[in-house]
Amino acid sequence: MNLPIAHSHHALSNFSPRPSRRALVTGALAGGFALAFRLPLQAANEPEQPPDDTTDEFAPNAFIRIDHAGKITLIMPQVEMGQGTYTSISMILAEELDADWSLVRVEHAPADEKLYANPDLGFQGTGDSTSIRAFWKPLRLAGAAARACFIEAAAHSWGVSTAECRTENSKVIHDQSGRTLDYGALVSRAAAITPPKAPTLKEASAFRLIGHVLTFDGPSESPHQPSVGSVGASLGRAGCEP
Repeated sequence: MNLPIAHSHHALSNFSPRPSRRALVTGALAGGFALAFRLPLQAANEPEQPPDDTTDEFAPNAFIRIDHAGKITLIMPQVEMGQGTYTSISMILAEELDADWSLVRVEHAPADEKLYANPDLGFQGTGDSTSIRAFWKPLRLAGAAARACFIEAAAHSWGVSTAECRTENSKVIHDQSGRTLDYGALVSRAAAITPPKAPTLKEASAFRLIGHVLTFDGPSESPHQPSVGSVGASLGRAGCEP
């Protein structure tokens, strides 16, 4: 695994074989840090990982998995290093998905630069305060596309127009008849629908999660992934790094 990389032009220009801690700190502050963490594609001794099994789940894209019980697993493309990245990224996906936050769990993404490369860095890595800036639009589109599939599935089931349906807390709601359907109950129908490539995104005024401080207590379901623990984060409406 590659170690974090710090660059400082000032420190490099005043390089000495045995720089003091004070010199390193001073040089870093003068030149600024660019910190990055990159996942290797595969360790030499790492066993071959089985492909992602999405049987009996709604998996409209690389970031969202929903089972028949309504449990939502969000795949994290960035590393959690204590700054609340898992929480903030989950908030973006859950916001556009209109997910019930209590049903959200996370797993870290496997090594796959085709699916999970950081758009700003050009590789699958975390750093330089790019997590939210780089994934703000892609993750919103992923969540909105999944939400659109649920709306279409419910509308077809009820024989009504999609324009008459709305979503909230992992439910599709038809106000005119008072009917509702949980996302879990719609998994099979939604899985048969092709997600839209350009789904309609929410207006900022409709945000229910973004702009609030949330705590994420859900551990990863995978025994090979670290527990998230209890992480609180606030994601501003402008999508700034927490």
